[in-house]
Parts: sequence; C-alpha cells; structure tokens
Amino acid sequence: MKRKSRVTLLLTAILASFTVLTACGGNNEQGATSSSASSPAASSPAASQSASAPSSKEKVTLKMAIWDQDNDFLTYLDEKVKEYNSVASNVNVELETFKSDGDYLQAMKVRATGNELPDVMGLKPNWLHDFHEQLLPLDGEAYLAKNKYASKFAIDGKVYAVPTMAFPELVYYHPSVFQELNLQVPTTWPQFLDLLKKIKDNGKYIPYAMGGKDAWPNYPFNEFLPQIISGSETYLSDIAKDDQPFSEGKPFHKAYKQIEQLYSSDVMGPDPLGIGWDQATDLFTSKQAAVIAAGLWFAPTYEAKAGNIDDLAAFPMPYRESDSEPLKIMMFTDHFYGITSGSEHQEEAKAFLNWFFSPDVYQTYIDMHKLVSTFEGVESNVPFLKSFYASNQNEAFSYIPGDAEYTRITNAIQLDVKAIGQDMIAGKKVDEILPDLNTKWAKAKASK
Repeated sequence: MKRKSRVTLLLTAILASFTVLTACGGNNEQGATSSSASSPAASSPAASQSASAPSSKEKVTLKMAIWDQDNDFLTYLDEKVKEYNSVASNVNVELETFKSDGDYLQAMKVRATGNELPDVMGLKPNWLHDFHEQLLPLDGEAYLAKNKYASKFAIDGKVYAVPTMAFPELVYYHPSVFQELNLQVPTTWPQFLDLLKKIKDNGKYIPYAMGGKDAWPNYPFNEFLPQIISGSETYLSDIAKDDQPFSEGKPFHKAYKQIEQLYSSDVMGPDPLGIGWDQATDLFTSKQAAVIAAGLWFAPTYEAKAGNIDDLAAFPMPYRESDSEPLKIMMFTDHFYGITSGSEHQEEAKAFLNWFFSPDVYQTYIDMHKLVSTFEGVESNVPFLKSFYASNQNEAFSYIPGDAEYTRITNAIQLDVKAIGQDMIAGKKVDEILPDLNTKWAKAKASK
C-alpha cells in the first residue's frame, strides 16, 4: 500500500508540474500576442510583415469581393491578395470580381439575406447605410488614423469601412482645340456656358459630349451641383430635416436652374439622349467633341483609346457664379473595404486588412488605379494629376452620401436625380419638376 501510495504521489506531482508548465506557456503566448498588438511596430500599417495573421495555424480561406470595369486592375488585385499567403501561410484569400457595380450590389443584397456575404466586402460610399448592420466596426484599427477620409463616413460615430481611393471630378478638354479657337479656361459658371456657346457657334466641334442615353453621365450636374451650391458636405443629410427642400431660394432649386441654363443652350450635339457613355467618349477621344466631364478615372481610359495624353488637359467644373466665391472641386471617395459581421474569420480578416493597407502594399494598389491616395504617407504617382493641381487652384469638397433618414425618404419617393436630368435634357422645365417633388418628399418624411 505504501509503495502504491508513493507511486500515486509521484504521478500526481508529475501531472501537476506538466499542468503548470502548460499554463505558463499559454499565458506567455497570450502575453506576447497582447504585447505585439499594443506595440507601435505591430499596430502600424508600415509593419506589413509583423501585422500578420493570428497565431492559430488552422487553414483559413478568406472570401473577398469587389467590382471594377478595369480588367488589368482586377488581374492585379487577384494576384496581390494571393501574396498574403506568404505573410500568413495558413490564410488564402480568394477574390471574387464583378464588372458592374450594379450587378455586384444586387448580388450582395441577395447574399445579405442569407448571411452569405464575403469576409471582406467592397462598398461604394452610398451603400454604407444599406450594409452597416452587416459590417464590423473598425474603430481601433491602426490604419484608421492614417486614412484621410474614413471618419467622414462614420455612422453613429463608428467607422464600418475604409475608402481606398479618391479622385477629383474634372472637365476634360483638348488644348489644341482651345488654342485653335482662341478659348480660355473658364473659372465661373457664366464663363463655362459662354465657352460652350463659342464652340457651338464655330460649328467644327460638338461643344460637350453627353452620353445621356445612359443617364448616369449627367451626375456632375444633377447629382453634384446642389451639394456644391449648398456649401455643406452634409447637405444630403441636412435636407432630410426639411419638409420642402426643393423650394425656390434653396440650394437644390438654385442648382437646377443653373443646370437648366446648360441643357437649354443646345451645346451637347444633335442627339445627347441618343448616345451612351462609350459613344460620347469616342466623340471626345476622336476630337469630334471639345469637352467632357468625368472623374480622374477617365484619364487612363482616354490614354488607352488615344494612345497618349498629349492633347488632354482638365480644369475644375466652375460651379460658382462669380470669381468672388471659392472654386470648389468635388472629391469622390470610392472602393471602401469592410469586414462583415457574419464572417467566421474576423481576426484573420483584420490581420489581412492591416497588411493590405500597409504602405508598401497600398502603394502598388493606388499606383495601379492611378487615383488619389487616401492614406497619409502614401503619395499617388499620377503625372496627369500633378500637372492638374499645378495649373489649377481649388478647394476640395467631399461627396458625402445622405444618412439613414435621407435614404429612407429618397427610397420612398424613388428619387432619381439622373433620370430627372434626362427629362431636363429632353426639355422638361425645373418649375414643372420640383413642386411635385416637394409634395412627395413632405408626405414621405411625415410617414415614419
């Protein structure tokens, strides 16, 4: 019995010793993880290698989805996200791509109903309110402090997605045409209208290429002008508090009166509603049209079609009525990335985004897109953009989508400002359109 007792005591001591060692080892690992997470080297986006996936070696596949019309960019992105496996060997990132943002949005809405969203999800700014309940708040992630725009898109004080690119909205023109017709770059709205009239009177070129058949190309006017006129980046959310936001004397009415001047001046060719965007860009690229408006993203498209940008320049859309007002340029942020709350691999997704937004990785991303960097410390290598800013003085104005109440009201009345733009190009007058909008708006606002 004594011998058995001694053996029992010995085994008990060994087991207790093993348990203590295991516990100490586990505590040290957690302490190391905690220490790394709180240290500047690990939390900084610059530490692309140290901001690796969690210590678990369970094989994980992260699903990521995005849209873009540029095949070269999609190919680049697919190859880039696969590189993450060399940083976190247990994690593979699979990219699903869509060519159309409309098809992408529809697919994501369907998947949201079945809790089948990807782990990492691409978003446009005006989709944030639609999906924020399916997204994980990113507050506390190190890269947020470096992003110049993310906080502007917070919902109830929380950031749910991070914008990866920005671009100014520009008016493109052919310097050779301006030189030939002795034209000056306009800096006010009256000068802009006068410029287009002079080109029309000359008869050689279509003044402005408008692909009105597609509706969306009128966005520089029908979507952006009321916000610019208001002077407030939160204008869309602000009007959700107004029962009659389209009344005379208010920014929307004033802006649409300006737009009416443009559309009624017959400066968009013989059939602006009969051609789409692709045909409009063909007219501009072939120098049949003198002017076209689009974001910075159009410059690479033009270069691909024309072979070079030797005869391409740009100026800010001169929305202002006089030179005494600030010349504001609309800055649009896009391609937000967020982590879905239904993801089973949230920690791996967080580590992936820390790597993705690290300076070395993000630099290749923004250079491939040829747009404006949204992160401090990373500059875009876009010669055309640098030339534009060197030649034009302006004040940036960020496009901020409306809040949940704005979205509710506009959905209720099915407000489509681009479709209204088509009606205006066809000849419908502002004073016919806006009173009816006021009535619908007030009714929808009251019916909570």
